[in-house]
Amino acid sequence: MRIPLVLFVVIFFQACGFKREDGKKNQEVNIQLTGLPVDSCSFRINHIITGKEVFNKENVDLSKPIRIPGLEDDMYIAVFSWPRTLISHQVFRSRGFDKEDDYDLFQLTKPLYIDHKNGSTYHIEVVNEVSIEELERKGASTLQFKNIACKECDLADRYWDTFSEFFDRKERLIDSAKQVYYSYIDANDLQKGNKAFLDLEEIKNHFAKDELLDTRIQELVAANPESNVSTFFLFYQLYNHREFQKLENTFKLLKGKGQDSKYYKMVKKQYDEL
Repeated sequence: MRIPLVLFVVIFFQACGFKREDGKKNQEVNIQLTGLPVDSCSFRINHIITGKEVFNKENVDLSKPIRIPGLEDDMYIAVFSWPRTLISHQVFRSRGFDKEDDYDLFQLTKPLYIDHKNGSTYHIEVVNEVSIEELERKGASTLQFKNIACKECDLADRYWDTFSEFFDRKERLIDSAKQVYYSYIDANDLQKGNKAFLDLEEIKNHFAKDELLDTRIQELVAANPESNVSTFFLFYQLYNHREFQKLENTFKLLKGKGQDSKYYKMVKKQYDEL
């Protein structure tokens, strides 16, 4: 029986000794996103692991920085949303971060890495010119983002890119499996068609990673062992897949600032108890 996501989060965090870093709760953060083809929008921030909403503001003027009180050092997802100009026949909804009443909103999600050592202002630019109609039709993948003066944010985006590449590979596998399924249906071969359908559903519902994703995450950690961004993503992989033995040697590479993280302490506690 699979443990529900929220319950799994609580169990894993309790086992690892997860605690809020309350000493940093009063530090203000300013987020500036420029280059979007809209002047104002709604804006919210969710914790990337728990999905918990930590900030929400309506009618945000994008020409000014968004002031956010009490945001801890951590990884988040920022959600920019506005009423759709185009109403698509199919609206993608994320169970973790989309709200029930957001059917008519276009939602742009952007991972957001916060570390007060990098300063209190985070400036992100959209560097390519995209119309609002093109953005709503093609989705966020049509945008190219650039972090201003935040190397750790750049590194975080490199990690997230590896996940995007995996999902692209998964989509190609799904498309290929669909073609196999349709070919058997067209040939009226119901027995092989049924097996092909089950293979398709297996990919869609249970293909959560591949060896290439694992390898690229390990390579990034090895190349950046002193970054707490690397520590977070190693935790993220263990949190999702719990392959402690497979990633133990990679964990041992972490040093310096890579060990100065609550996520390092949480993972180390798990290894110490194995």
